[in-house]
Amino acid sequence: MEKLKWMRVMCFKHDGSLHRVWDKAALIYEDEEKIMISNAKTLIRESDNRVWMAKEPSLSIYYKDRWFNIMGIIRSEGIHYYCNMASPCVVDDNIIKYVDYDLDLVKTVKGEIKVLDEDEFRINKFKYEYGEDVEKILLKELELLKRDAFNGDGDFKDDIIYNGFNKFLELFARKEYEN
Repeated sequence: MEKLKWMRVMCFKHDGSLHRVWDKAALIYEDEEKIMISNAKTLIRESDNRVWMAKEPSLSIYYKDRWFNIMGIIRSEGIHYYCNMASPCVVDDNIIKYVDYDLDLVKTVKGEIKVLDEDEFRINKFKYEYGEDVEKILLKELELLKRDAFNGDGDFKDDIIYNGFNKFLELFARKEYEN
């Protein structure tokens, strides 16, 4: 019988400094390409010592070879997608680690697609010295992400988010934990 396995998520900036930590999320799925985790009301710790709690349940998908991650936030009116442009993740001892690269893409419940934090990206690419290669990869991956969001391709499928979160609820209800 499958048990619930807790993971932690650590987000860094390009210089290696800690940016944000999610204390606890449940492992839903992992293969050689991606890892999916889900949570409801997890604590999030910011590098400036602020601590807050995610109010809405979500399923997050971290990729091991793609330069973004996708979070499907479950709202009463549907799924709101929030995507971070980020390095491919590394999974180390129940910790998912990645580097955040400022740019974010949002797909609202109504299907509107927006790119956020372009000013922050322009400032930080000099501050953290991203380099031309990293910038090219990020902008190319952002275009692919926009295309997938617009077409509902890849992991922009509401049933993936709902099914993953329902699996989390089933595992959590059993109160059988692996770690």
